[in-house]
Amino acid sequence: MADIKDIPTTEGTIPFTVPSVKKPCSTYYKTFGELSCGKPPVIVLHGGPGAGSGFVEEFGSLWPKHGLPVIVYDQIGCGKSTNLDDERDGDESFWVPELFIAELENLLDHFGMRESGRPGFFLFGLSWGAMLGAEFATLRPQGLRGLILACPVASQELFIKGMAIRVSELPQDAQDAINEGIRTQDASTDTFKKAYRQFVQHAVIRVDPLPPAFEWFIDWAMTPSRGVNSTMFGKFPIPSRAHDGGGGSLRDFNVIPRLHLIEAPTLVINGEHDQSHDVCVAPFFENIPKVRWYTIPGASHCQTWEGEPYRGTFYKLIGDFLTQLGSKDAAEK
Repeated sequence: MADIKDIPTTEGTIPFTVPSVKKPCSTYYKTFGELSCGKPPVIVLHGGPGAGSGFVEEFGSLWPKHGLPVIVYDQIGCGKSTNLDDERDGDESFWVPELFIAELENLLDHFGMRESGRPGFFLFGLSWGAMLGAEFATLRPQGLRGLILACPVASQELFIKGMAIRVSELPQDAQDAINEGIRTQDASTDTFKKAYRQFVQHAVIRVDPLPPAFEWFIDWAMTPSRGVNSTMFGKFPIPSRAHDGGGGSLRDFNVIPRLHLIEAPTLVINGEHDQSHDVCVAPFFENIPKVRWYTIPGASHCQTWEGEPYRGTFYKLIGDFLTQLGSKDAAEK
């Protein structure tokens, strides 16, 4: 796979008008490859919320391998896009999927992706980004040629159910520490921190030692105030129904009733040990009309960080899916 540093890139910001916010807002983006090549670009939606585009820049490698340009961007509230902690920290009525859909539409229109006569675009969402991507796809946006949902969540209720199953797979002492932390909503104890690390290395990224980015992730997850993330998913790193669905504006998230509206061909991917357990992924397969679902054996949530064969399998699934869609489109012209 080509070195990401050797791929031609551009970066910039796009003005984003948010009527209820005082300060001017903007969205930071970075492109990989040539947007003028005539092929649909892949728009990448990062996870979190609030994880930033740095975790997904590696998908720029789709350019040298498949000739598809890629656009990544920092969603509002994180990274190099406008931070709104000073105005909207903790405001659950503000940090909702509709805000991020408006931002995505603004980005698409900036690049003219929805104009007639253009090649359209592919949408790739990872984790929270897959939740956002699914919601957006139910609106049947013009130009959407294909949808990839990696490690998605169909509803918060099913996500919590799946997380509980993953916790139950840990050693008993780790289970006890996590369940006690959930009961008390206290993530500050050494026993909980040790157990949470075990959970991460079981269901999020199955490598030892952890890469520096995930050492940062664990420290970040232990912070009660994580800006947009804690406002949307709650302050405790593992949500539970016993505590208001984990709290946050996504406590009642449920895209299942609208999945049948998705017209774009869809690829769904998760890992065998993924925190996005099969129970919260299956509804995508059961309700989207044109869909494939593949579970990568031995992998968890962050397959591309887990080395081979998981990384290679992940990229082959994506590459084959996008290539087949491109071949189908060419045959129909």
